[in-house]
Amino acid sequence: TFSLVLGQEVDLMPKDKRKSAFRGRKEKLEVEQEEREKMFLEKLNENHETSLRRLSDSHREKIALMERQFLQQKQQLMRSKESALWELEERQIHEKQQLAKRQLKDGFFLQRHQMLIRHEKELEQMKRMNQRKEEDLLKRQTLEKRALPKRIRSEMKAREMMFRESMRISMAANPDPDQERNRLKKFQENEKKRYRAETLRFELKHQHQLEELRAAADTTIKELEQLQN
Repeated sequence: TFSLVLGQEVDLMPKDKRKSAFRGRKEKLEVEQEEREKMFLEKLNENHETSLRRLSDSHREKIALMERQFLQQKQQLMRSKESALWELEERQIHEKQQLAKRQLKDGFFLQRHQMLIRHEKELEQMKRMNQRKEEDLLKRQTLEKRALPKRIRSEMKAREMMFRESMRISMAANPDPDQERNRLKKFQENEKKRYRAETLRFELKHQHQLEELRAAADTTIKELEQLQN
């Protein structure tokens, strides 16, 4: 093609100039051909380098992506491992806490059970002791109540003898049987009133003693029951 074009151009010139023109034109065409070849090679080389760069960039991106994925997988595995270890440790701590709570609860219930048994025994002992105190008081009051009439009659007899003697002495100068009978009758009525008042006072004293003893016993029992709660 190059020779054909060159020949066609030279044939159009005069013969005496064809040779030099042919040479000059040939050189020019050769230079242009070399320039085109050079540009082609440069373009080819540039395209090749571009392709290589693209391949290299793509390779680096793939390597970087693989490295990121590997790092992510590694981190995920580490997190999963740490999470599993944390869950295991947390479960062990929870189990230890639950065991400690159960042991503490069992110990508490055992102590409370023993304490309740001890308090029940103490309560029963206190009730029996209070019962004995009340029985002793009632026995003592019964004895006192039985002895009271005899003591009062003895006192009344002694007081009446003293009254009669006092009245005899005071009325020795002017004896008056009617007055003596009236005074003696009045004295005896007053003594009966005093006897009834003494008996009532005695009964009230016994009643108050029993009420105070029972109130003290109830207070002691309530205080002991409050300690149990």
